[in-house]
Amino acid sequence: MNFFLLLILLIPEAYSVECQWWQSKVSASDVDKHPRQQTTVRQHPRVEHCRNRWKDADVHIKQFSDDPIIGWSHKGEVFKKWNRSEVQLMLEILPTLPSWTEVKNYNFRRAKDSMYKGNPASSELVHKSIIIYDQFFKEQNKKSVIVHESSHHIYKNLGPDGVNDFVDLSGWKLEVDKAGQVFEIPPKVLLKPDSSISKEEDFSNHVEEFYISPETYAKKYPKIYQFLKGRLK
Repeated sequence: MNFFLLLILLIPEAYSVECQWWQSKVSASDVDKHPRQQTTVRQHPRVEHCRNRWKDADVHIKQFSDDPIIGWSHKGEVFKKWNRSEVQLMLEILPTLPSWTEVKNYNFRRAKDSMYKGNPASSELVHKSIIIYDQFFKEQNKKSVIVHESSHHIYKNLGPDGVNDFVDLSGWKLEVDKAGQVFEIPPKVLLKPDSSISKEEDFSNHVEEFYISPETYAKKYPKIYQFLKGRLK
């Protein structure tokens, strides 16, 4: 066989595109000339390239970290490495979440068990981290878990006026005892039992319900619904 012909036949394989596991390879092809919306698309070659298997996978794949959080306040929690099936599940979930969750701004860490029994995830605000525990993968509604954790970051950015507006609508009160100490009193009717832990936890619970069942939530908490609707854009 002619040497130059052999070389030409080998070139496509030698320069074959190598894709990552979260990408699919699209083969090279010739695109025929065809009409599209009153215009004509020119005939042109399409080169071999890689395409994300999940929307924005090339962005989200960079957010997974195997490193522990230095100074993590939950003592005794053990960080671990992500495995491929776990990352794939996250890559499927993240693009489906509302833009107001701002999931592209976080990094995701893995840990074995939470210090709080049954807790599927936690948030760390300084490094903009969301920690995913083993329990997360047993949850039915994994999307709402991530929405809840993202809400802790959203709460941080509400500002004093936003926080005051929320606590007034939610029903938090301030009481002063005889010694002059000020106490925050949770609403008499709690959205969830752990809403009494803090205003921030209460806010995250409200955002989670706002996400899960917006119509039902709007009927039950019309004023907070309007507040969240104006904030979560």
